[in-house]
Amino acid sequence: MLAVLVLMTHIDRCRATSRSDASQSACACMYSRRLPSKPWTTHLCDRSFQMALTTELATKVEKLLVAASGGSLVRSMEQVYGLLAEHGLLYQQKVVSSFIGVHPSNRDGCGVSAKHVHELLADLVHLGWSPAEFRGLCVEVSEKERSRVFAWNQELAHNSEGQVPPWASELQLKFATLAGSHTNQVLRCFLAKTPSQCAEVAENGRLSLTSLQTADPDFHRACVEGATWRIVSHQVPERFPNFCQLAQAAANATGHVARQESELQLCRKIHQEVALQMSRGKTNVNYVDIKDAVLRTKPRSASTVPALFVFTLRYSGGQTAHLLQETEKFVRAHGFQSRMLGSDIFEALNTEMKSRDPGALIRHMMLHFAYGAEDARALTVSDVKKLLSVGIASKRDEATRVFEDCKALCSTHAVNVAVSLKALGYLQMNLIAVLLDKKKYKKHENIQKAAQQCVEEINQAAQLRQHKDASRLISAGYEVGMHVLRKSDSSTGNIKGMTASEVTLDVEGHDVKVSAESFLKGEWRQVNLKGESVAVEFVGSLPVNSVDFQIAQCKARILDRMTAQEATGAAHYGNLELYLKPSKNVQATKRFEKGELVLIPSTHKIDLKRPGSASSGAVVAGLVDIEGETYEIALSNCLQPQASKPVLHPFWCIRTSTVPAECNLELFPRNHTSKKFKMDSDAVWNIPMAKSTKVINEGDSLVLWKPSTTPRPDFQVRQGMWARLAVGGMLKDGSKWLVKTKEVDNMLFAQIDKWDPKFVPFVTGKAVQLRKEKDPHHLSIPAFGDFLEFRRQACDRLYNAMIKEAALVAGDAAPEEKTAREEDLYVAGRVVRMRCPAIACNGESMEAREIAAVWSVRDPVIWIELLEENLQYLALFMRRGLVDYLADEGAPSRRRLKLRGEAEKQMVKKAKKSPKKKSRRSRKRKAAASQEDITLHLPRHS
Repeated sequence: MLAVLVLMTHIDRCRATSRSDASQSACACMYSRRLPSKPWTTHLCDRSFQMALTTELATKVEKLLVAASGGSLVRSMEQVYGLLAEHGLLYQQKVVSSFIGVHPSNRDGCGVSAKHVHELLADLVHLGWSPAEFRGLCVEVSEKERSRVFAWNQELAHNSEGQVPPWASELQLKFATLAGSHTNQVLRCFLAKTPSQCAEVAENGRLSLTSLQTADPDFHRACVEGATWRIVSHQVPERFPNFCQLAQAAANATGHVARQESELQLCRKIHQEVALQMSRGKTNVNYVDIKDAVLRTKPRSASTVPALFVFTLRYSGGQTAHLLQETEKFVRAHGFQSRMLGSDIFEALNTEMKSRDPGALIRHMMLHFAYGAEDARALTVSDVKKLLSVGIASKRDEATRVFEDCKALCSTHAVNVAVSLKALGYLQMNLIAVLLDKKKYKKHENIQKAAQQCVEEINQAAQLRQHKDASRLISAGYEVGMHVLRKSDSSTGNIKGMTASEVTLDVEGHDVKVSAESFLKGEWRQVNLKGESVAVEFVGSLPVNSVDFQIAQCKARILDRMTAQEATGAAHYGNLELYLKPSKNVQATKRFEKGELVLIPSTHKIDLKRPGSASSGAVVAGLVDIEGETYEIALSNCLQPQASKPVLHPFWCIRTSTVPAECNLELFPRNHTSKKFKMDSDAVWNIPMAKSTKVINEGDSLVLWKPSTTPRPDFQVRQGMWARLAVGGMLKDGSKWLVKTKEVDNMLFAQIDKWDPKFVPFVTGKAVQLRKEKDPHHLSIPAFGDFLEFRRQACDRLYNAMIKEAALVAGDAAPEEKTAREEDLYVAGRVVRMRCPAIACNGESMEAREIAAVWSVRDPVIWIELLEENLQYLALFMRRGLVDYLADEGAPSRRRLKLRGEAEKQMVKKAKKSPKKKSRRSRKRKAAASQEDITLHLPRHS
């Protein structure tokens, strides 16, 4: 094993402006291995002093890195460092900070914060420098990585606006930090004499080494001679790409001077973990999948991680997370990155808006305001709710549009990244202050004035009027190849070339140079040369052959036929009552037999659209082919009750339902959505009409049946869905139940719907009965609602357990119990465990059990794990509930009597009875079913 000895040498502070790169390298550090001291003249330590990364060593390191990824982060990484040190791939060296940059993997790609650097500087000045407490870790920068690391560090310095010193040259960058990054930047700030407000070690507003030497000699020595670093050979990150990420994570978890992980850093880590899971083929990533990786460093804001997970998935800016990156850069350079907003703020930010636009940009504008304002409590939960409310939608959209315009201005004029980052970041803060109307932070009266100041700052900082190339001419709209005309004498020419000072024109074959200022002053304008007259063919392009003409013709035929059919519906208008408040409704004032009542969807709003694109409230009259394209004829609601001359029609006030049993009207013909009309045919175009499908009694509301068009959730399709046959239970011999199933988290679940025509006989042995003249038989009973309540309680338990676990990791007090929401499945997971009590019914009994179900808090359909004992329990639970329901139901309901036409008879009978006798009479309960009637057999295997 090659031993590495540290030679402590005094190194004068290197000045990049007066020394060559070779002399800078020579003064950086010296080391020895039982040999005379050898000066360092290359960008890495001498290769002869390092051992190769053997296959055996690589295998051991890889196993430890896998263990670190699995959870034992700190212990595993320390073992890795020990192995590397034994084989000469990790050594200790005293290095001047001028040669050490920040690794791009530092803090999950967030890097260092300029504010944190100067906060740490003040802390070190007051507390004092201790060499023994400094635990810096860095890696050698290889030749192929040098340009990328240098560019990343330069951008970091430029965005800080002088708070972090830039780099003189690419060759100066020798190492990149994984731990102790902020401390190293403090040392670099002293060497570069950056501006500082720390008066104890500053002269004329800049850091001074002389003042530092007086205040803290050890600190001064660390600046000029360098600090002692643990340095990892460049071979290690080249062989193991995840080494740097794990090393910096371990340092964040244990470093005594390390800054805690910020909420934005956790968002970036979440985004990286989700991308990693997706790259491994996982289509749905839940909080459970990434929880261990994110929380293994024990961040201070662990209780906020569930809310951060939802925020990152929805509003980070897609796969590139461009919105999150922009927010990070601004906060790192000009905000308070260590500020913790808390779970309440991020849960409020996760609230969905009633708009097509999810509002990702406005949410990041709020983060700019929250992390950038001086007051840590500048943004409250009520502020977030106000900014996401419907009442402020117009102002919110205006602010978003103005910001996008200013951002486009920076892009068009190639404004320096640091300038645009600062100007646009403060613009977002000012816009939020205007929207909230907070006098403490509001610097402008309205949105336009805030944008005006932003443009002035960009103009002043970037000096848009001073260019070294032709960008001013290009911005003015001129380009090479354009024909131009001088307004004063109508001279014309063709632009051949442009520079910052002159424009080269081709005038009748000769090159003529003209001042660029004359173009910028508007003395020249673009001219379009007129070509020769060319005759065009028009016979095939007559209006009668155009698509628009044929569409208008189609609408005319529909209107003509609608006028003719309207007489059919008008015959019944006298027997209908129309209501607009509190909700639209149409009631019959007489009895209509089946098929007697007919209503036409009369309207003047007729649209031809692509198949499937009509609104849910429209009626599709049919299909028509025009110029090879198929269109569906959509009849839309035309009601105008508030107009000076109101437009009303009973058809558009009828209530609709997707449950056939609740409806008494249906559109005929039933194939109206697929029926095709021909433009070249003289056949009559009959439009669909609503007909009564059952007897409608006086006072009944009209309800039109519409098939359900609600799409299934995306995750059901991705998980896969198929059907399985179930037999047994109370099903009769030969009868089968086609159960819909799907896989979630490698478990098979069955769909349980109380209206499933085969589920009811599986439980009771009888078919569903909803006909009015017979006693009803179905499972729409309280017991099914109780079973859904078991699922809701399971969702609440799982969600609260997750947030309590996150709070425990953070060391915070346990939060209050909260009610789970539908979207919380991304945090808690898709599978819950229902706690079902013990039940007994007619000699049958089953013990209490836990049944796995798919997460939902409001879906009327439940998915339970497809196991024989689960179906047996559910069947017995529903039979017990049905017995209780029949015992409490008593006489037929008023609605069923009304459907049977017996309501009037009952009212007459009641009117003839004595009021005194009526008050003494109590409602007789229906006799409970006999033991013989309700005895059910044990369920067979399903």
